[in-house]
Amino acid sequence: MGKVYFVNGFLDAGKTTFIQDLLEEDYFEIKGKTLLIQCEEGEVEYDDYLLNHLKVTVKKIENEEDFGTEHIVEFEIEVMPERIIVEFNGMWDRKNLVFPEHWDDIMEIVIIDASTFEIFAANMKSFMSEHVRKAYLTIFNNCDDVMDKMASYRRSVKAVNPSLNIVCKDKHGEDILQKFEDDLPYSLDDEVIDVRDDKFSVFYLDSLDNLDRYLGKKIVFTAQIMKAKEEGKDIFLAGRFAMTCCEQDISLFGIICHHSGTDSVENDDWVEITGTVDKEYVKQYDVEFPVCIVESIRPCDKPKREVISVI
Repeated sequence: MGKVYFVNGFLDAGKTTFIQDLLEEDYFEIKGKTLLIQCEEGEVEYDDYLLNHLKVTVKKIENEEDFGTEHIVEFEIEVMPERIIVEFNGMWDRKNLVFPEHWDDIMEIVIIDASTFEIFAANMKSFMSEHVRKAYLTIFNNCDDVMDKMASYRRSVKAVNPSLNIVCKDKHGEDILQKFEDDLPYSLDDEVIDVRDDKFSVFYLDSLDNLDRYLGKKIVFTAQIMKAKEEGKDIFLAGRFAMTCCEQDISLFGIICHHSGTDSVENDDWVEITGTVDKEYVKQYDVEFPVCIVESIRPCDKPKREVISVI
């Protein structure tokens, strides 16, 4: 089976427009047929001439219970496509969705209307989280009037899926190239950057995306100790638990620390750490992660709020 493009998002976020624009791109052209499974209809309709010209067959699924392996395989047998595009219904359950076993190359893409993100995030946070949890790419549409909030929106989805790729577009569908350096709750120019409490979630997520701008910077943060079972290693994990969706959806935001005095701390201890940010290559994930070269560590009281929020 060829590639499957699974496009998710709430109604009127721009899924149909995205798919139609994608089909028109030269790099997306194929010789065979495309099966387009449409699970909801918004204000924008597909251009019939365009679909016929590009050999796209549209099959509709109107009820959530009908989005199952047997029904999908029937479509495949009828159309014999080279690839499949799914325009999913954003109000259907993504969390427990089961794909056909032969779908071994799935790219999940989430379309979000930035102008209504706050409303959906506040009232349907669990749905929003499941949209982005396994996605490769998120596209924020209509960012023009909310660019001052995009850094916060970006962190919200990154907290659920740190490896998520994010693209911002204006109301005309053009890419907005934007750096988010100025929307941090601390200054990168401070002699010691204070990332205690909720600011630690901002530092953690931003350092995963922009590691180079933290290299050599001194930070201070409060965290809980999580030591490895092996004795004699001058290394431990220090982190905070963060609520990324709801009370049932807690993630660990942790940074690897190098310190010669690990015998002075134990598992679950709360400490205040001051150290310098460095980077370390992790072969398993083929990526460089931030680490902290600890300069000082001192015991401290447990915070009143152990679980931090994602700002």
